[in-house]
Amino acid sequence: MSLIKEKNVVKRRSKGEQTRNQILNAAIEVLAANGIKGTTHRAIANQAQLQLSLTTYYFKDIQELVHEAFLLSSNRTLEKARLAWLQIFELLDSYTKTQLKKGSIRRELADTLSKIATDYLINKLKENPVDLAVEQFLFTEVQVSPALRQLATSHRDTLIAPFERLCGYFSPETATIDADILLTVFTQLEYRNLVAPKAVDVDYIYSIVERLLMAVLRVKRKSD
Repeated sequence: MSLIKEKNVVKRRSKGEQTRNQILNAAIEVLAANGIKGTTHRAIANQAQLQLSLTTYYFKDIQELVHEAFLLSSNRTLEKARLAWLQIFELLDSYTKTQLKKGSIRRELADTLSKIATDYLINKLKENPVDLAVEQFLFTEVQVSPALRQLATSHRDTLIAPFERLCGYFSPETATIDADILLTVFTQLEYRNLVAPKAVDVDYIYSIVERLLMAVLRVKRKSD
């Protein structure tokens, strides 16, 4: 193959990938707004401002398109969570096991972790409401297909793993159940405030997060 032909092939492939990604991102927007039942080829084409024939060309099966859109949104959510957890684990690993047993250090960590977690939740609500809404649909509409059930299970397993690691620093014997409680409350805070992210009560969210983390770290409030 000549160099010119090779460049043209790469160019066509690149344009095709851009169109495919454009369709997937539009599908995510439609999913967030309408749920699975309202996600059609036509709705996606309108959102992407593309011809209907293009969406059906790249994704003949709407179920395949919906699944890939869920997968892309899931990957984005999990990557953002992974980056946020890096900061937390770098902080925790800066202490020795002996230091982590001290009440004063645990109290300081409870405050610091509560601020980090609250900032993360607020940022997620304000900056990533679309992926958050798609995540909610993923968990509530898992009966649509076995593939979605598998994706939802994998997504939740990945979300809960760092919570278990966090709880393991302070109460390893109850890390699994503590992590389940934390993840459940955090996701409910996100979904509950998703309707009006600009009206979020930051102080109230912080108070809930702090209470949970102080229980996990087994420390009491100074006023208690």
